[in-house]
Amino acid sequence: MKPHAKLKESLTVSGFFTDQRQVDNVLSDCLRLGIPRDLIDVALSEEAAAKFPALKARKNTDSWFAWTGKGALAGLLISSALTLVIILLAGYEVTNSLALVQLLGPDIGIIVGAALGALYGWLRESDTNTLMQRATQRNDAMLLLVYLQPPEEAARIARIFTLHGGEEIASDQAPLTLAEAG
Repeated sequence: MKPHAKLKESLTVSGFFTDQRQVDNVLSDCLRLGIPRDLIDVALSEEAAAKFPALKARKNTDSWFAWTGKGALAGLLISSALTLVIILLAGYEVTNSLALVQLLGPDIGIIVGAALGALYGWLRESDTNTLMQRATQRNDAMLLLVYLQPPEEAARIARIFTLHGGEEIASDQAPLTLAEAG
């Protein structure tokens, strides 16, 4: 599939750091550049986690937002179908069933579905993205990743990584999402 001509390339900059202070300095510099915190990740191998006791290992639950949307869509479809069934069974005159139709209507379906989807996504451990899997290559360092940067910014971030002692710095092309590819 060929990417759309107007799409700009976005890169993910990653590099290994052996000291927590190095990561803190890079993080501060990136935030000063205006990069949102949610576009910055730190990943560790299980062996490296023992070397950095200040960092708390957590499950990767980053997919809660995607599951919120999926739950909202499922809630909309289910509640719409249920509303249609109630109207079809009651016939054209729905005055007696109108309160039930309004209660079970699409609005409440979206809200309940989104809440259930978010809860499921938060409790479910998501797959680690391929760029984070690079952390398993080193048992003595943490991997810092900065996502979705245009090439000019990626070069600037790579220089910041180098300035603060980053090792094995790489700029990888971010994978296209379905919306961008189509």
